[in-house]
Amino acid sequence: MRGTFLLPAGLALGLALAQPAAATEPEAGGPAETAREGIELLVKALEELIQSIPQYEAPVILDNGDILIRRKWPPGTDPADSEVDETKA
Repeated sequence: MRGTFLLPAGLALGLALAQPAAATEPEAGGPAETAREGIELLVKALEELIQSIPQYEAPVILDNGDILIRRKWPPGTDPADSEVDETKA
């Protein structure tokens, strides 16, 4: 359900951020070039939106019945730098 909201919201955000070409500028590539630039901006906005959403691994049920859901670490980060100590139970 949440994903069905995020995609239209991301599309709307990308379209809102796209700046229309000024009327005084000569058309270098015409409508096709303008459309390509708009799509590039939209894709960039969607990539940033997806990267900002936390991602989690599949849930694991422990022997005592607890459900553990681990957060996936973004590339370039080190889980050892985290304040969470997973050795304590």
